[in-house]
Amino acid sequence: MQAITIFGSNSGNKRELLKKAIRQLSSAGHIIASSSLYETAPWGFEAKENFLNRVVIFETDLPPLAFLKSCLETEKQLGRTRLPNGPRYASRPIDIDLLFYDSLILDTPELILPHPRMAERNFVLVPLSEIIPDFLHPQLHKTIRQLSAECSDTLPVKKIT
Repeated sequence: MQAITIFGSNSGNKRELLKKAIRQLSSAGHIIASSSLYETAPWGFEAKENFLNRVVIFETDLPPLAFLKSCLETEKQLGRTRLPNGPRYASRPIDIDLLFYDSLILDTPELILPHPRMAERNFVLVPLSEIIPDFLHPQLHKTIRQLSAECSDTLPVKKIT
């Protein structure tokens, strides 16, 4: 199965945290593709620091919830704390979102696939468009390229490597 993820960081040594997170999560699956690194404005909240983001595709034998558990454990080991009643969006050393799991559609309390807000976010769609522009969203029945062209998000997304 292909687990399509996005990594983000806007505090600490962002580049190093992204490298460590990707390296650590590669124990859950083999990396088969990754986007360039992008600098992006915070989405949904105000922050002093912009994010660095990268999309990475893993080939994995793990079921989706086990892969998600690996993502959450990686975040925790790299300093991410999730407060039960904390703000939904805040600065963080590392954030890993599972965007797609092949074309699986899943809706559980722990995990919703595809990611429910990805079509609203340029910071997700731009790097996805770089590596899988023709991938068909299994619920919206549009390609990543189409979703990117239709996205109303105007926050800047700057390719840096």
